[in-house]
Amino acid sequence: MSLISERILYYLRCVYVEARKAPWCSGYHQLRARFIKKVIHNTDLLAAFAKNSRLPKKYGVGLDERCIEIPWLLSRLSSVSGHILDAGSGLSHNFIVEHPTVKGKEMHIIAFSPEGSFLRQKEVSFICADLRAIPIEDDYYDVIACISVLEHIGFDNTYFTHNEDSKEHHPDDFTLVVKELRRVLKPGGRLVITVPFGLYRDFGFFQQFDGKMLSRIAEAFGKTEQVSETFYRYTADGWQVSTADDCAECEYVGWVAEAWRHRQRPRPIFAEPDLAAAARAVACMQLIKR
Repeated sequence: MSLISERILYYLRCVYVEARKAPWCSGYHQLRARFIKKVIHNTDLLAAFAKNSRLPKKYGVGLDERCIEIPWLLSRLSSVSGHILDAGSGLSHNFIVEHPTVKGKEMHIIAFSPEGSFLRQKEVSFICADLRAIPIEDDYYDVIACISVLEHIGFDNTYFTHNEDSKEHHPDDFTLVVKELRRVLKPGGRLVITVPFGLYRDFGFFQQFDGKMLSRIAEAFGKTEQVSETFYRYTADGWQVSTADDCAECEYVGWVAEAWRHRQRPRPIFAEPDLAAAARAVACMQLIKR
């Protein structure tokens, strides 16, 4: 990124935060994308994510958990080769697909419906399927990424599918997906998962996970070579590496969940006192198949 681009991004972020502009207002998605793109090309920041080290002060103020999940994931893909599965289309952005840790690797994206822009990437194939029944042979993938997807499994997904048949309420079905992801993962392969974390909440559109549900993920996955968990918490000072105990009482931004569920944003959009955009904590898990 050029010096001019960095200054523009810094200026936009200062204006956005200092004006206490609410997340999801006009310009939010562009600012978030620029921020994440800058982070994932910063070797020092990726190293901090890889080592679960502290992040810079005010990291990601006013931004949702994607500014944690994407760098955390990419920091764990640098040594990966072979077949990659993006379970749920969490990586379907050009600036992620074209990142050096992903570009050139064969990747499948499984979701409810295709996203045309990514079909032009010759290394990327889009598979329309339900993650509870993956149409792939056993032991195929070297790494599977499941970024903010499990919380939506078994819930009302009409927001994504625009199909009324997608209305359901089966909160336990995330375990079925974990079992399927293990099935298509090679022995020695890694599954990386992120979910919103804190006090359990059922929003109808998705659920926020708590500690007991993380244990159920590990149980559903079965025998492992390794299970690791990293937690990040959001406060008015931004995102920072944390602990499960310190994140256990974190609340999701309720009006955002309701707006997504009903596909209607409030007018005007208002800012939370801490400028939280969605989750106030995120759990990042890595499971290596035995």
